[in-house]
Amino acid sequence: MNAPLSHFRIIRLHLPAVDGRSYDFELIETAGMTVLRALREIHGALPPLLQRAFHCHAGACNTCSVLIDGRPGVACTTFTRDLGRDIGLAPAPRAEGWAGLRNAVRGGH
Repeated sequence: MNAPLSHFRIIRLHLPAVDGRSYDFELIETAGMTVLRALREIHGALPPLLQRAFHCHAGACNTCSVLIDGRPGVACTTFTRDLGRDIGLAPAPRAEGWAGLRNAVRGGH
């Protein structure tokens, strides 16, 4: 008999669509999963515009900057375990205010 997994959790990602609706995905959260890993899990199901919106190079370049539940975040260093089961994600503008966040994250790499 298999023992139950104590860390088993289903998370839901909600990503915006161009027409104002959203794309909703459910996936199994794995140990140490980051938001970027979750995005990579669903990458093939994303429309082409969103496939190109999320990239990462270890937090050094700020290309995986996203809005996580409406707040700026970096997908490669934000763990899904620290978020609720429903996670709202949107591509973030590369604009003023991100440099401080990027530099703080870069210090951890």
